[in-house]
Amino acid sequence: MGIFASYVSRVVPLPFDEPHTVTIQKLSGKALADARQARIAASMAFVQSLGGAAFGRELAAATAGREDAAEVTAGGDDPLRKYDRLTVLAKGVTAWTYDEPLARVDDLDEQAADFLFRAILDLTLPNGDAEKKSAT
Repeated sequence: MGIFASYVSRVVPLPFDEPHTVTIQKLSGKALADARQARIAASMAFVQSLGGAAFGRELAAATAGREDAAEVTAGGDDPLRKYDRLTVLAKGVTAWTYDEPLARVDDLDEQAADFLFRAILDLTLPNGDAEKKSAT
């Protein structure tokens, strides 16, 4: 195993679609960085759609003096909010027992996408950070 992420994989049974399983792998440092960058880009695009700098000023004014302002504006330390779900799925799903090609990963329903996203982050992130967050 060692230091190579692609050697760390897990077969995950789908409790909501038995007997199907999905094989996932630990994300490499590059894949995790790609997922983080995609999330940042999406967040920036969203803020721009709300008015850009003007929205930023309104948000700063609304959270001024709040002890939890950093958590409110940044989403706290929740790893599930730091990474782009589709990027994580595309890089982390390596096989499944469906007849559909893996290219259909972007067609997963919400339940399956969320379940696999959490499973991949649980496998990837040290100290079970994603697992702690998914239990809340």
